[in-house]
Amino acid sequence: MTNMHLYLNGEQIEAKAGATLSAILPDHPTGCSIAVLRPGSAAESKETAHLRFITTAGDIVVELLPGVVLPIPTGDVTDANLRVHWEDKYAAAFGPFHAEFTPDHKSYRYDRGVVALGCGGYDSNTSYLMFSRLQHMADHGAAAGGAVLGTVISGLGIMNRWRNGDRITKIEQVFSSVDKTSATLTTDLSLKLEDGMQVFSKISIKAEGYDEDHSKIDTECTESVEHLLFAMRNSGYLVDRTASTYIRDHAEGRLSVPLERQKPRREGTVTVRTSGKSSGAVYIYTKDVPSNQYHTRTGTVTRGVELARFATAGTKLSVDVAPKQLDLRGLPLGDAVALAKARGLRVFADNRDVAGRVVIDHKPATTLELLKEGKVELITVALTDVIDITLDYENAPLTVDLFRRVTGLKMYAIGSMPFFYNIDEEMYLFKPDFPSGVNIIPENVPKSAVSPHTLAITNDARRARGMTGVRTVTNTEYGPTGEPLEGTNVVGTVIDIDKLPLIKEGATVFIREVKP
Repeated sequence: MTNMHLYLNGEQIEAKAGATLSAILPDHPTGCSIAVLRPGSAAESKETAHLRFITTAGDIVVELLPGVVLPIPTGDVTDANLRVHWEDKYAAAFGPFHAEFTPDHKSYRYDRGVVALGCGGYDSNTSYLMFSRLQHMADHGAAAGGAVLGTVISGLGIMNRWRNGDRITKIEQVFSSVDKTSATLTTDLSLKLEDGMQVFSKISIKAEGYDEDHSKIDTECTESVEHLLFAMRNSGYLVDRTASTYIRDHAEGRLSVPLERQKPRREGTVTVRTSGKSSGAVYIYTKDVPSNQYHTRTGTVTRGVELARFATAGTKLSVDVAPKQLDLRGLPLGDAVALAKARGLRVFADNRDVAGRVVIDHKPATTLELLKEGKVELITVALTDVIDITLDYENAPLTVDLFRRVTGLKMYAIGSMPFFYNIDEEMYLFKPDFPSGVNIIPENVPKSAVSPHTLAITNDARRARGMTGVRTVTNTEYGPTGEPLEGTNVVGTVIDIDKLPLIKEGATVFIREVKP
């Protein structure tokens, strides 16, 4: 039986006749949407003069002009000279290579995204593929008329990332792009494949400033990039809003992110909103738009921007970000040391008790800084000083979210809060720093006596709003914070109740969340 030929995330693959999506995507995350373009789904959905250039900085797609033949062969590129020979703000040149044409010795106007054939020293033996980054007028040693070969139709943002040494590794023919209405979004891995089908299953992102050579990492955007890595830590992008120029994920809610790099938002650019109700939201752009004072650039899509174009509100997409977040907080010391060494770091810890200590902080604080410096300093406390809790997301989602934010559990695997005092070793009170402008509305208010070990927070109905407490015994009149039941929001349970009598007044208590 003849194998089928199709495209998976831009690369041509083969599959057995009758195979399903699961055959080519065996590890695809459950619930993440896949974009499928069937052959013949649009009049132009056929092999055309569309070429995908796979480069070390990401992929672009070029539409050749009618009748134009690329002056270099397609397929795997073995020519070591097909790399960025020079680049400036106006253009990037790949080469040199030999081509047959006569230079015209004239200047021509090149629009953004135009690909042209030029040469150095008016010698076609040192020819270059010229990619125009900005509209400009120049003499690139082109043939009469400017020798325009085609236009970049996907991956314009990648052109801005090319630097000396970047190279083209492969050139392959692809199907023409089609309107998003021709695409099918599905999570059904039993969908049968068809010959010529295009499948887009994930978006690959390179974090701003990251380099595989860690010594070259740019650390000017470490905080905003860390937010991106945190938001995408589970490799899922939940689309809550779409527009003609972007898709957005605001699943983590409003979070503070600094403005570190304000740049034009090209197709494939990834930004984080830094102000307003949408602060902390992650945006992926599908078209070029100007820069914005409330958006900081945190990454670039290197593959899969097509999936962003096809996505609709409510869909979840598989996202792969390089590098993966490296956060050691909340881990037992032994596990933290092993993970840090696995990422190539030298480790310095304040204690050698790998079985009895837990990491509460580390220096440097962010992933990019850790990778660039190649070392980490771990700060720990005794495991006996860490209290494990559970949280009730189902019945108290708003209060739980507030509690996680003020204690640090929102961003890290370990949090903290000041211990206030205990009353007869029956009620223990803590005082997290709830901002004055934040409302703690009544939620999950108990109707009868509260069970021992219940964790609760005083809501806005009482003056002591924000006080957090736990009782070791049942009380039929008052909640775990000493307030009447109507002033109490139940948020979870304290597991390590036996550690409470050991806490000294004024101490900082470290807490970890245990999830089912």
